[in-house]
Amino acid sequence: MWSDIYNYYNIQFDEKFSQKLSKATVVDYLLNTGMFKQTNHQTFTNSDKFPWVDIVLVETYDGNFAASDKENQFVTLVAIVCLKGQDIDQQVYIDTFKLIANRLNWKLYLEEDDDGNENIEL
Repeated sequence: MWSDIYNYYNIQFDEKFSQKLSKATVVDYLLNTGMFKQTNHQTFTNSDKFPWVDIVLVETYDGNFAASDKENQFVTLVAIVCLKGQDIDQQVYIDTFKLIANRLNWKLYLEEDDDGNENIEL
């Protein structure tokens, strides 16, 4: 999805969501970074020392998902929304999300760039 206000990143094993991880593993790692705080069973936001971000942990088979009251036990996608603009250093986001992806042995993707290219592996 393209927006002039937000960037949409995904952390996942591959484009087919073919590997799932224990949600507890992903939650523990996100909390241990000190950059995020959990807002409910599947969402996170930024801590005071990190720029605005919204993170959702989901189990999906095709990339589609919605917020749910039902707790999932596994994660196949870490969906991320963050600010973009001239005063936002995207490298701060990218470096952090790459560290998370590497720690999980997954990949980081940008959903769509300003030129219309989709699912760009970073």
